[in-house]
Amino acid sequence: MKYRCVGLFSILTVFILNTPILSADETRMVSSRKLLDNAAFPENDETRRLLFDTFALSSHEDTEAPFMLNKQVSDGRLVQFELRNALTNLYYIFRNQRGNVPHESYPLWGRGTWIIKKDILSGSLLQAKVFLQDDELSFIRLFPRGNNRSSLDVHLYGRQLSDDVIIPLPFEELILAPVARIVSLTERTVNWEMIFPNPDSRGYRYVENMVNQLSRYQSAITELADGAINGAGLNVLIETGKLIGVGEPTGNGGTLESGKTGLNCSGYVKWVVDGLYSAWSGHSGARYLNIDELRQPSFRGNRNPWSDSRSAASDETRKKLELLLRDPYFGLDWNRNLARIVEEARLGRTLSDEEIALLDTGELAGVSYSRDRGYNLDDIQSVLFQLASLRPGAIYLAAFNSRFVPEPTALDPNPIPLHQYWHVSILAPWFSDGAMGDERGRFHATVLDVGDVAETLLSDSQTGAKSRFIETMKANATRYARLGRDKQGLTLVPEVMVHLTRIDVAPDFVPSPLAEAIP
Repeated sequence: MKYRCVGLFSILTVFILNTPILSADETRMVSSRKLLDNAAFPENDETRRLLFDTFALSSHEDTEAPFMLNKQVSDGRLVQFELRNALTNLYYIFRNQRGNVPHESYPLWGRGTWIIKKDILSGSLLQAKVFLQDDELSFIRLFPRGNNRSSLDVHLYGRQLSDDVIIPLPFEELILAPVARIVSLTERTVNWEMIFPNPDSRGYRYVENMVNQLSRYQSAITELADGAINGAGLNVLIETGKLIGVGEPTGNGGTLESGKTGLNCSGYVKWVVDGLYSAWSGHSGARYLNIDELRQPSFRGNRNPWSDSRSAASDETRKKLELLLRDPYFGLDWNRNLARIVEEARLGRTLSDEEIALLDTGELAGVSYSRDRGYNLDDIQSVLFQLASLRPGAIYLAAFNSRFVPEPTALDPNPIPLHQYWHVSILAPWFSDGAMGDERGRFHATVLDVGDVAETLLSDSQTGAKSRFIETMKANATRYARLGRDKQGLTLVPEVMVHLTRIDVAPDFVPSPLAEAIP
C-alpha cells in the first residue's frame, strides 16, 4: 500500500510539472474566445495575417486587388479579401462567408467584417472597423495612439457605448489579432457580455416562436378604430363596450368583412397579451383581460389633473375634463396595466409598487432616457439590442408619444400644446440560433402591430434603407402634432419618444382565439 501511494504521488508530480500554467492574459484570452464562440461571432484573423502583409508591403496607389478567397484552416470558413482604392485612401476589406457554397454571400456590413484604412500619401494606417451586426452603424473602431498603444470605441446601431478605451498593444499588431484578443485586453472597461450574447438562450426561442405564431393571424385582423376583445371574448368598442358588427368602417377606408376581427392598436396589443396572461395563468389560449381594468390610471411621476380624462376613475371627473376628448396618457396606462397583470400571473402574487415600477425599462448605455416618456425613437434599435441581451425572452409594450396641439373647440379655440401617447405596439427582440437557416447570432427586432408582424425596426443590411415603420411613426407624429411651421416655413417636427414596459414570454404561449364581428 505504501509503494502504491509513493507511485501515485510520483505520477501526480510529473503530471503537474508538465502541465502548462496559463498566464493571466492567456486565461482571459480563453474566456474571451469562449464568449465569442458562444455568440457565433466569426473570426478572420487567420486570413488577415496571411494576406495583409503581402499587400501592405507593396505599392497599390493606382490599382485595386481582385477579390481573393481564403479558406481558413481554423474553422473552414471562406473569407473574401478586397483591396479598394478611394482617392487618397486604401481600404483592406475582409468579409466573412455567409451561407453555404455555391450560394454563399459576403456582406460588406456583415458580422465580423474587418475594414482597415490606410493613407496612400503617408503610408500610415489610420483606423480599422470590425462590424458587430449586419448593420453599417454597429462596429468596433480601432485607432493607433503611438507609444505601442491603440484605442477603441464601440458603436451599436449608431449609438456610442464606449469611447477612447486604451489598449496596451501597437496598432500594427492589433489589426492582425483575433477579436477575442481585443475583448480580453478591454474586458474591464467594455461590457462585452452584453455586446456578444449567447443566441442559444431559451428565452430567444420563446420570443421567436411567439412571433411565428402571430404571423398566421395577419389576414384575420382588420384595423378598426377603438376595436378590442373584451373579458368575455367579444369584439367590442373600447369606449362604449358596443359589439362590433360586419360593415363597420375600417382604417383602410373600407368596411369590416364577415369572419374578420376589428382591432385598433390598443386592442391588438391586448389580444397578444391575453395569450401571455392565459399561458402564465395555466390556461393557454383560454382567457381575456377585462378592458375597464386596463383603462385605470397607472403610477406616474408627473400626474396632473389635465392628464386624466378617459382613465379618470369617476364619471364626474371625466365630465369636468370633457374638452380632452381622449386621455393623453391612455396608451401609457394601458401598457403598464397589461404588464402588471401578466407579471402578477407569472409570479402568482400581487406586486409591490417597487416591483411595478421595475417593469418599466430604464437607463442604458449610449442613449438618453426620460421617466414616463422613455427613449428617443431614433435610439430604439440600440435600446432593444441591449434589452434583449440583458434579458432573453422579454418583449416590450411600446407607447409612442410626442407633443401635440389638440383640435380647437368652441370651449377652447386656442388649445395649449400637450403631450400625447398616441400609439401602442409590441416590440419583440431576439437573437437567431441558426436553426431556421438564418445566420446564428443575428439580431432581430420585430414590430407586432395591428395584425402585421412583417415590419422590422432594423435597417436593411444590404441597402442601408431605414426601417419603414420608424419613418411611418415620425410622419404620423408630425401630422398629428399640428405644431405649425418655423420662420422659414418648414413644418415643425416633434421629438418622438417610445416608452417601454417589459413582459416575459411564456414557454407555452398560444394566441387566444380571435372574436369575429357579429353579422
